[in-house]
Amino acid sequence: MSNNPDSNFSTRLRQVTQDDHSEAETSEFITTLMGGKRSARDYTLLIAQYAHIYAALEEEVRALDNDPEFGSIFDPALERSGQIAKDLEVLLPAHGFTSLPDALPATKVYIAAIREAAKEPARLVAHHYLRYLGDLSGGLAIGKLVARHYSIAPEALNMWDFGDIEKPKVYKDAYRTKLDSLGADPLAAEALLDEAKRGFRWNKGIFEDLLRSSNGELVSA
Repeated sequence: MSNNPDSNFSTRLRQVTQDDHSEAETSEFITTLMGGKRSARDYTLLIAQYAHIYAALEEEVRALDNDPEFGSIFDPALERSGQIAKDLEVLLPAHGFTSLPDALPATKVYIAAIREAAKEPARLVAHHYLRYLGDLSGGLAIGKLVARHYSIAPEALNMWDFGDIEKPKVYKDAYRTKLDSLGADPLAAEALLDEAKRGFRWNKGIFEDLLRSSNGELVSA
């Protein structure tokens, strides 16, 4: 990999994925959930899907911890599986679930894509970026919104708690610098860009499946 990082790669990544990102985050399920028009049960269904996703992602990421080119971006402080498990211990029984809901069809497709991406580490970085930088950027807001709208207790909002990361902005800036370094390799850059675009589309598919599977009635404005 080149030692002359392309300082614009992280910006390019954001720009190239902007439309797909916007389409995913404006999906009906997520906008109505964040708007307070769904239910705590629907939120639980979302977190259950995240349990499946992060278990797969973190298994693949750990296998590359010592990779000389990509390992530095895979920080254990970002891992969410343990936090999600704490949340589901509270959320599942509170909302009528006796076990973890199965992965939805779109979730299974996304997980398969993560497994496949691990064969080409730059592509796995795309999923790492999509998930964790998104969590760090919007997580505090999501936690506050669902707490307010659905009376979710703090002990069920560990997903959005990055207590081991003292200064999220500083951390995100350093993360983007690492992305810029990866972007110095044209092959890695193109693989990462391609996978990130597809990653947002797979996430949109999960929101669409959640909308279909939800039996929660919308709350009137």
